[in-house]
Amino acid sequence: MTTAGPGTGFSLSYELQRRDLAEMQAASKARRIRRAHQIAALVALALFGAAFTAITAAFDRPSLVKGSPGAPGWVYAVDAVTWCLVILAASRAWQLSPKGRARAIWRTAPQLQGHHHDVVDNHGITSTAPDGTQVFIPWAGFARVRETEHGFHLLDDTGDVRGSLPKRGLDSPDLIPALRDMLNRSVGGQPPAER
Repeated sequence: MTTAGPGTGFSLSYELQRRDLAEMQAASKARRIRRAHQIAALVALALFGAAFTAITAAFDRPSLVKGSPGAPGWVYAVDAVTWCLVILAASRAWQLSPKGRARAIWRTAPQLQGHHHDVVDNHGITSTAPDGTQVFIPWAGFARVRETEHGFHLLDDTGDVRGSLPKRGLDSPDLIPALRDMLNRSVGGQPPAER
């Protein structure tokens, strides 16, 4: 719904989908950094495991290491533990992926599933959850807007997503440019949120 005058605003009505949650997770700078650290740890651990396994294999081949009685038993234990840690790190990296996080949130927070209603006006965004709970966030609570193919994600000054507006919630796709302009003008023209 679009109105005229000083109260100009938009009304978005939609059913939340897992795709929306995945986009929100992908838009979060903090989550991207955390996942990058997890992937870096996974790569380092996998390289260490590969090198240690190659050394173990070399000790077990008398043709490569002359006079070698074979690798000691503790070396096999270190190999096993290292590769178990690689598997755990890979699992954690998958869980931190946007789709993995969306799947976990969808499963553990069924109260998010259902009809959502957001009102965007000159003061901020009022979101109504399926259970009727309303949350108002003034424009000062947002530092920037990140637009994706399916929505607008409003981030705070730490890069975390504080609000998300799926484009399909608008009455018409023709309203997307006007909403984009309002979001960019409202978020950019506000002083930073106080801590």
